[in-house]
Amino acid sequence: MSAPNTRLSGLGALFFVGTLGAIAFYVQRQEVPETHDVVRTAATGTQAAPEEAPVAALPWQDRLDLAAATPAPLGPDAPTPTKTTKSADPDFPSLATDLARTRLVQELSDGHRILYTLDPVLQDAALQIFRNREVPYAAAVVLDVRDNAVLALAGHSSMDPEVDPLEIVTTAWAPAASTFKLVTAASLLANKHVNNKTRVCFSGGLHGITDDLLLDDPRRDERCDDLGGAVAHSHNVVIAKLALKHLSADALQATVRSFKFDSDIPFEFPVERSPALIPADAKERAKVAAGFWHVDMSPLHGALLASVFARDGVYQAPHVISQVLGPDGTDRTPGLPKTERVLSKDVAEAVGAMMVRTTTEGTARASFVDRQGNSYIADLQVAGKTGSLTGKRAPGLNYNWFVGYAPADRPEIAFAVLLANEPKWQIKAHYAARRLVQIYAQRRDAIADHRVARLTKKGVELPVEGKKSAPAASPSKPAPPDAVAARKAPAARPDPDALPPVPGPVARPQAASGKAPSGV
Repeated sequence: MSAPNTRLSGLGALFFVGTLGAIAFYVQRQEVPETHDVVRTAATGTQAAPEEAPVAALPWQDRLDLAAATPAPLGPDAPTPTKTTKSADPDFPSLATDLARTRLVQELSDGHRILYTLDPVLQDAALQIFRNREVPYAAAVVLDVRDNAVLALAGHSSMDPEVDPLEIVTTAWAPAASTFKLVTAASLLANKHVNNKTRVCFSGGLHGITDDLLLDDPRRDERCDDLGGAVAHSHNVVIAKLALKHLSADALQATVRSFKFDSDIPFEFPVERSPALIPADAKERAKVAAGFWHVDMSPLHGALLASVFARDGVYQAPHVISQVLGPDGTDRTPGLPKTERVLSKDVAEAVGAMMVRTTTEGTARASFVDRQGNSYIADLQVAGKTGSLTGKRAPGLNYNWFVGYAPADRPEIAFAVLLANEPKWQIKAHYAARRLVQIYAQRRDAIADHRVARLTKKGVELPVEGKKSAPAASPSKPAPPDAVAARKAPAARPDPDALPPVPGPVARPQAASGKAPSGV
């Protein structure tokens, strides 16, 4: 983060909420009817939930400030993070190489010390991509799917310096667009009306959906695809037709709520609810199901959406605090957020397979596979979903999403990248996401090792070799609470390029209360 933890203020706030929040949009290049040219709060606003009694903040909680956190060397032998290396890479022209052996720590004036879960290299890499590609507004969130610890929480604005970077990652300022197809696909499968091979014939829909396109017409509908292909290639009409035939308002609404839309997301910083208005009118609801309007989402929520599929249908709120030490040296680390099954494992895996097709053959293929069919990331597949909608009002920014997880077969991270591009743009979200996955792939072992670093009187230190407890192993994906599998992790990996198994839960001391912070 490059700005203090203040909320939006002044002209920056007016522009960010007013302009980016004015989501009157169209898919690709076609405008929606004038009736949809309304501001976000009018289009997707829902009835406010009754206010709950405020939860008393912990002694340090109201003073968290990511901008005040500084890189702390991991042990006395780690170099001071001051060196930079010039690079010919257009995304990373200046790499802070010594950040590789650091963790971010915030020192409070009363003696509290906060160790954050963020990986300084991933954080810096995301911000460099956004700056050097001159993206007007951008956000990247990367989660460690073992416990949804936040590895990157990067907000950027080159268009308006008054905007708080934290607001860009925690505010639902953009339409969910076609990323919402993941929710619709999960709902269709969960309600057992279709499977991933259910085929639908269609025509049009690339630039919008009119009511006549929702009706089957053998003379016109010359193209056909199944649900999996519709998600991978973002065929709007296929998704809309399936939703129209098979999803009631109650069924879709139930799935929407299970993915925490219109709900508070507990976090150490306030997170705006992601509003979702599911219309009662069947045809309008079908268009929403395809990702056209009425649903907004924060970048943090986008990463959580992807994490549900990566974690076999298990939801867990994110956290960005790894450890808290009080002024007297006592550990005051809050407990981890609870887990909750929101989707069956079978459905999560089926949608995940569709997400893999997005990067191997679908709308994100160009960023993950070259023209010769070679993957840009060796030995690692990515599962994801694109989304793109463009504002009709000036400045006509394009809201461009990519949410996903990697590796696809043994997930370690889930992520979301959101860009608000001008008509002349340099990169799309799936390209930025691929570069971040590449950085992660280079650092995966170091990130796993550094997650067990602890605050001590001397600074931040890793456990002494031979004295740290062996981590609990997990199956190919993080085990849901109702199916824990305890298996012994392999002692070593002879092939350094082989995909490592997802390690077990990160060792974490419990606070005296054993409760997680309310966050919002």
